Formats: sequence, C-alpha cells, structure tokens
Amino acid sequence: MTDFTPVPVVPVPDAPPKVVEHPSPLTGLAHSGIVLAASLVFLVRELDNGLADLSRQALLFGLMALGAALVAGVYGVFAWKTTAFIVDDEEFRVERAFISRSSSRLDYTKVQSVDIAQPLVARLLGLAKVHIDVGGAGGLTLAFLTKSRAESLREHLLARMSLARRGRVPVSTPDGIEAPEAVASSTAGDEPEDLIHAVTPATLILGTAVSSPAVAALLVAGLVVGMSLWSETSITAFGALLAFGGWAWSNVGRNWGFRMTRRGDTLRISRGLGSTTAQGLRPDRIQGVVIHQDLLQRLTGLYRVTVTVLGYGDPAGEESGSSNSIVLPFGKWPDVMTVLHAIWPEMNLNLIQPTPQPNRARWLTPFSHAQHTWGVGEDVLVAHHGLIEHAMSIVPHRRMQSLSLHQGPVQRKLRLATIAVHTTDGPVSLRLYHLDDSVARRLFDEQLARGRAARAAVSVA
Repeated sequence: MTDFTPVPVVPVPDAPPKVVEHPSPLTGLAHSGIVLAASLVFLVRELDNGLADLSRQALLFGLMALGAALVAGVYGVFAWKTTAFIVDDEEFRVERAFISRSSSRLDYTKVQSVDIAQPLVARLLGLAKVHIDVGGAGGLTLAFLTKSRAESLREHLLARMSLARRGRVPVSTPDGIEAPEAVASSTAGDEPEDLIHAVTPATLILGTAVSSPAVAALLVAGLVVGMSLWSETSITAFGALLAFGGWAWSNVGRNWGFRMTRRGDTLRISRGLGSTTAQGLRPDRIQGVVIHQDLLQRLTGLYRVTVTVLGYGDPAGEESGSSNSIVLPFGKWPDVMTVLHAIWPEMNLNLIQPTPQPNRARWLTPFSHAQHTWGVGEDVLVAHHGLIEHAMSIVPHRRMQSLSLHQGPVQRKLRLATIAVHTTDGPVSLRLYHLDDSVARRLFDEQLARGRAARAAVSVA
C-alpha cells in the first residue's frame, strides 16, 4: 500500500488592479478661461467693423461672455468628475458618464500619432490636452491633464504602439513579473531625440513679412486707415490696425519656436508662442509634399513646405494643432532638402529631369509657360506650376490612389491634355497641365503601372 502525499496547490496571484485616473481638477477653470479668451478675440475682430455704441454693446457682449464662460466651467467640472481613463501595457480605455455613458478602448496597433496641445489659458494653468489619432475620423481627445502627465502618457502610448507594430506583446510570468521582453519595452521611449531643423525667429518674421497674404493685408489695412482718417472715424482705423496686428501675431505666434526632431521612426514637431502644440508625424503616413514660394519670397530665397497626411484631411486654415500640415514654415533651399530627406531619405530631386510644356501650350499659359514643368523619378512624380506663387508638388508612386486625364475643347484643338494625380484629401494637389496628348496618354498608362509596382514592392517588403 502506497502512501498518498497531496501536492500543494500554489495560489495564482490575482492580476494587479487597474489604476483609474481622472483629468485635472482644473479642467473647469481651463474651459472657462478658453471661452473668455475666445470672446475677447471675437470682440477685437468686431472692432474692425466699427461699433457705433461701443459701451452698450460691450456691456451686453461681456454679460454674454460671462454666461458662456460659466456654462463652460460647469461643463468642465462635470467632465472632470465623470471622465476616467485606464492606461497600462494591455489597454488604453476612456470611460465617460456625462449625460450618456460611453467606453472607448484603443488598439495600440491602430495608433498613428499622439499630439499634445496647450491653449494659452491651459498653458498658464500648467495643463495640456492629448489627442490620439488612429487615422480616418477616429481618435480620442483627453482634456485636460497636467503637462507632465500628458507627456508621460504620450511616451507610453508611442512605446506601446512601436512594440505592438513589431508584434512584441508583454508577457507576464505566473508570479506576476513581466518577462524580459516586456521589461525591455519600458525603455522603448528612451531613444535619443535628434534635432532635424529649427526655424529661427528672424527667418519666421522675415518669411511672414514678405508673404503675399501679409502684403495684401497690409495694403487693405492701410486703405481702411486712410479712409477712416479722412472721414474722421478713428475707431475704424484702430480696429483695422488691431485686426492686422492680430493676423500677424497669429501667423508668427503659431509657428514660433518651430522644431522638428526625430525619435525612433516618428518625426516630432513642436511650435507655438502663446498656445503650443507638440505633434507626432510618421513619414509613412505622408501622402504628398508641396513646396511653396511667393513672388516676394524669391527675393529672400525662402520656401514653405506643407504635406498631406493620411487621416488629417485638408486643414481649414491650419488652425488645428493636431492637423497642422506645415513641416517647414520658412527656410532656405538646404533646409527644404533637410526636411525632405527626413521624410523620404531615398528621394533625390537632382536626378529628376524636368520636362517643359510643348510650345503650343503658350496659348493657354501665356505668362507662366516656363514655370509649368514635370518629371518622373524612380520613386516620385514631380510637377512645377505657378507664376505669382510657385509650387512644386511631389507624390510618391506608391501613394497615388488614381489618375484622371482631362481634355477640354480648346485642348483638343491644340492636341493637349492634363493629367490629375489623386491621393488623400489635403493641401497637395498634383496636376500636369497641357501636355502633348500622345505624351499624356503614354504617361497615364506608365504611371498606373509604376503605382501598381511600387505598392506591390511595399507589400512584399
């Protein structure tokens, strides 16, 4: 008869409890301050139109602004009380219970970028809001956190995104201690941040001053001031000067302190004087690039670079920090090449031979015929156009979604055709104007084949 020795049962430790966090208690104050600041900006803009009875209307407007700020503050308090989020190695979840309940859980493999924005009022309070972009119309915005918590949350999300895309998921041992690979993940956000380019204040101010919108705004403001002084309506002159100063401050302040850096496979762009933004941009999401140069900027040799980014759409006026398409506010040609190399290291514009329009296209572009050229590179399609504002549009073959060929009645008479390259909605629009119709049809077929081959090569890789 054998003795029976019971095997001791080792209890499996419970999973560590989830840490539930809330936004900052100052969220209500931040919302109220933002509404008051927006009301003040609106009032300043109204001065440009002239206020016949400034005192009475200002009093009414002030009462309305205070009421709106009170409502925003109450909303902010309820948002702070009813919003909770959980972030760890397994998930990022946001729970909201204000009016209706909602629960949003983010898949780390879907995260495209994490941006931090600090409106002026929030910056004074040491707060920031975090926007997590998952492409398309999705995404989450968490407002407001302390700046340090917002930055640590961004680093954690970017590290988890990088590991999830490589198929490395943290594994826990039976005793609740993470496996070595998971431990290594904690250092994913410790990669060095390399400076790519920084725009000096002098370059930013000079580029803004010689831009076409600045010259047009200055002429209009001068005309309004002259007419108001002639008619002895000083409030209109003051409003015009104030409006022009506000426009200049907005354009300079929005890109003040512009810096582009790289950490890992993500480009980081920070900018802003009053309100600041810290934007993450992955080069593989950039669908096209356009390099602008106004007529007056040719005297200074400055350029401006904007991009179309998958999921951002066309930024209306570029007011949104998370959707800002500018990757170089102003810079010399070597600065442009530095930024382009950071986006597409394999591209070399010097190897692309420009092809002009045929001479008979002068009937359709009599003044800008010399500016309309195009070229095909190994990886990209390039088009130049514009007399007052010259633009160089660049679209990689693999980012091209479709092509279309247009030929109007005058073009048919001149045996010309225009090719339009379609990609994601955004500021980059690439068209090859008034090509020889036989060249256009041949290029149309060849470009379709290049696009298919480029996308196939990427999918195989």
